[in-house]
Amino acid sequence: MENNLTSEINSGSIVKFEGGFYRVSRCTKNKVNLASVFGGRIYHKGIVKSEVTEAGTEWYDRWSQSETYMCM
Repeated sequence: MENNLTSEINSGSIVKFEGGFYRVSRCTKNKVNLASVFGGRIYHKGIVKSEVTEAGTEWYDRWSQSETYMCM
């Protein structure tokens, strides 16, 4: 049975990997490439989907409390 978290991860999703937040820039059946949330720089390539977790809500909660967001 496939893990429900991996089935929710698509290109453009915000995920958590190794303590940081990334945007999925490319998504295949089993692997993803991870880029910065803002911008296009790719930081990690060929990461197995089971190693990342969907974290869009968690990222937005932190982002909305940041000084950068409040100054917009």
